[in-house]
Amino acid sequence: MRTHHLLLAFAIVCGTAGAAQADVFKKDTECKVGRRVTDKANKSGTVLAMSDQMCHVRLDDGKETYYLFWMLRAAGASAETSDRLVPGTYECFAGGRYTFMDMKITGAATYSSAGASGRFHVEPSRKIVFETGPLSKNFAHLLAGPAIGLNTDGGTFWATTCELKK
Repeated sequence: MRTHHLLLAFAIVCGTAGAAQADVFKKDTECKVGRRVTDKANKSGTVLAMSDQMCHVRLDDGKETYYLFWMLRAAGASAETSDRLVPGTYECFAGGRYTFMDMKITGAATYSSAGASGRFHVEPSRKIVFETGPLSKNFAHLLAGPAIGLNTDGGTFWATTCELKK
């Protein structure tokens, strides 16, 4: 039964990996029985139970499903992040593994990666445009954390994510 739940959670993540991760739950204690929640596909429901970091939710369509706590946000919370890129080192991961590639945001519109530097800007849609430098051929999006989602095809699946090192 637990394997089924984890596979379901994996399928949900893969199907919506491009969605911005706004006010998602940061701790399993935020998934409280009776709380109204919304998932990354904007489906809402009510928490029925919580165990082993899995939230048992009855969706508004009557279907019951399980989520890892970080796949949910409070119903009514923004689906878009209010985070901003801040100066610092962003560690990059692909497939859950560290890529040994770090990106440094060095100023309001400058970055460095792989020993070279460049300029960027963030559009109101949260699209990050690397104007010059080593990432200029990549597509990017500002995610919660703050984090940077990267890909090479312009799609909405961010195969690489770079997270602010804290």
